[in-house]
Amino acid sequence: MTDFETFLAETLPPLGLAPAALIRRNIRRRIMRRMESVGIHDFSSYLQFLRRNPSEWDVLRPLFTVTISRFFRNRRVFETLASQVLSPLAAKGNPVCAWSSGCASGEEAFTLRILWEELPGKKPDLSIVATDIDEECLKRAGEGLYPESSLREVPGEISDRYFGREGGRYRLREEVVRSVAFRRHDLLCESPPGDFDLVLCRNAAFTYFTVPRRIAIVEAIAEALAPGGCLVLGRTEKLPREAAAWFFRVCPPHNIFRRLSPVAAVRG
Repeated sequence: MTDFETFLAETLPPLGLAPAALIRRNIRRRIMRRMESVGIHDFSSYLQFLRRNPSEWDVLRPLFTVTISRFFRNRRVFETLASQVLSPLAAKGNPVCAWSSGCASGEEAFTLRILWEELPGKKPDLSIVATDIDEECLKRAGEGLYPESSLREVPGEISDRYFGREGGRYRLREEVVRSVAFRRHDLLCESPPGDFDLVLCRNAAFTYFTVPRRIAIVEAIAEALAPGGCLVLGRTEKLPREAAAWFFRVCPPHNIFRRLSPVAAVRG
């Protein structure tokens, strides 16, 4: 194996990451930049540095995940989410709680808020918690300022209503930015940050994490979701087969799953 392959063999298992974490070519470059910042120039020395400095693992792990996000990413999924999930929730008249896990710079959470605002008629309160492990991403989310590329799937009339041009970028309406609560959260080792009617966990845990970690996470999400609540995954992601005890797929071909029944009852 190359030095880099040896490094990966040593570091991926403790981090709970699967080889899919390496599909982007710039992963190696990101790690090398981090090494250079602490005065290290080879992977074997960096391994030794990790062993001597346990806190460095918290710096390393975000380097393996690549943030690719934009408003209305995979637009048809959001159209289905609005008509088949959000609209029925609004019709019940009860306050709704949603969680955007692995929220990157907030695009997904803000898209959810926009969809809710666009539903016709009077609606109950919707509270949105958006979490990510990357504090820089969370900081950008709080600014609400985005490049044009982040809006390429946004319908024109939505863009006009919710964004204003600011130089070469776009500013999201302040009341929308304020409507989402952003928190740092580590999905691998922390419990869900509340109880929810809807959870979006797209292109994160079920792409980058090992199967045992995915099983633990889907169980934790099931316990945090109200019966009948929905979980949304990324377009190419799959739930582990163990999740059949808690979820069934609705709205094919999209990866939208409904909570089947209380976990305790399933365990019997």
